[in-house]
Amino acid sequence: MENLELTNMVMIVNEKDNKVLVQNRVKGGWTGIAFPGGHVEKGESIIDSAIREVKEETGLDINNLEICGIKDWYIDEKNKRYMVVLLKTSFYSGTLIEDGEEGDVFWVNYDEIHSLNLADGFDKMIDIMFNKSINEYFIFKDKNTLEWKEILK
Repeated sequence: MENLELTNMVMIVNEKDNKVLVQNRVKGGWTGIAFPGGHVEKGESIIDSAIREVKEETGLDINNLEICGIKDWYIDEKNKRYMVVLLKTSFYSGTLIEDGEEGDVFWVNYDEIHSLNLADGFDKMIDIMFNKSINEYFIFKDKNTLEWKEILK
């Protein structure tokens, strides 16, 4: 049996202006532009964790979340799988905290997001959010070449 570290990431969409809320992540080992999110606490539901993380990082209250897919990878040396549940919503209220502890958050036109300094692999996570035929972004180490590979399924 493997250990699991479970996290979430939420795309908040302003449908009226065709914008999404992004965060310039500055903490931890994964930096750059991404959507807000974080860890699922012990005993916490995935939806509740996403609502809590978004509130902490952006100041916004969200609801009516839709699960879009997952990003997952396994590290043999740690006997651990990491999984990010990818969600989206266009239902939000509150006042945006622009300069949060995890990084600045701001609205950006969807058409411009790929021109930003994206966190590693975030472009593939965006694909899952907007393409209902893609459900998983899986990263694995090839046992023959020992190189990391990526698959969208």
